[in-house]
Amino acid sequence: MVKKTDIVRELVKAGEYKKALKIAKDFRLGITPAQSNSMKKAYECMVHSRFYLSIGEDVPKRIEEGVNVLVGLYG
Repeated sequence: MVKKTDIVRELVKAGEYKKALKIAKDFRLGITPAQSNSMKKAYECMVHSRFYLSIGEDVPKRIEEGVNVLVGLYG
């Protein structure tokens, strides 16, 4: 049986950050609330970038922060 964390590790290894964040953003065990929020915001900025730009978010910065957390945890 393949675990979701194993799938995320493989996606991170392959550079598929959007797909990895889609899965990892909902993880709860072993992750701080700040890390979870960072990954959620990064994924949301990838999917709904125009919305986040319209409310004044720095989309590239949010994505970079979330990807850094993702790589730090699963890379």
